[in-house]
Amino acid sequence: GPSGVNQLGGLFLNGRPLPTCKRQRIIELAASGVRSSDISRSLKVSNGCVSKILGRFYRTGAVGPKAVGGSKPRMATPEVVARIARLKLERPGLFAWEIRRQLHHEGTCAPSGTPSVSSINRVLRNLPSDLRLAAEPRDPRPQAGAAIPPGAQHPPQGSASGRRLPPGPRPRSRTVFSRQQSETLEKEFQLGQYPDTITREKLAAATQLPDTTIRVWFSNRRAKSRREAKQQLEGGGAGDSPGTAGRARPRRVGGPGTP
Repeated sequence: GPSGVNQLGGLFLNGRPLPTCKRQRIIELAASGVRSSDISRSLKVSNGCVSKILGRFYRTGAVGPKAVGGSKPRMATPEVVARIARLKLERPGLFAWEIRRQLHHEGTCAPSGTPSVSSINRVLRNLPSDLRLAAEPRDPRPQAGAAIPPGAQHPPQGSASGRRLPPGPRPRSRTVFSRQQSETLEKEFQLGQYPDTITREKLAAATQLPDTTIRVWFSNRRAKSRREAKQQLEGGGAGDSPGTAGRARPRRVGGPGTP
């Protein structure tokens, strides 16, 4: 029976297409010149549904609905799933897009029937645990109690090769500028704080520095200049000694010859 009522008061069955008799009535009314909005109110069917039925009829001439339950075939058939598992077992480092390309290249799937990358990833996640463990890359370090071949011993913990950096972002190395480079950059900064492309090319030729380093230097130098100006404003201006800061200077009264 009906499972709901639409805004026009018509009954409908959720998830099921409109009955064929009502579809034919929609087409008959449209052929007689009735507008879709009037058809919608008369048959108590939503205007969007009427438009879709008429549009499909005008394009294809079909009155009935499409196949119920979806018309997209299943790409990941048992044969395809077995081939995906085999490829991952033989080459654990393969990505899903590489497996998809291999399936298409060897003709396992038709061009229009190759599973998507997300489908392949879903197949790999649903593999049995024993196959998934066999397909995962193995740890190259020897297990506890296993014999270590000569020459493969780990270096001592204190040696440089035995120390490993913790996982995470690597610290960036700071660029050390020579005196000539710093003077050249500072001189150009006094002429202009925002050098254009031509000026940066000249600086790169004179200092043998890459353009990216020159841009970073000017950005840091502008920040330093703003910071110094802010400190001067907060300190009451540069040049005042601690003992005389804030004291007004006495005015001289008299002519030039007055002591």
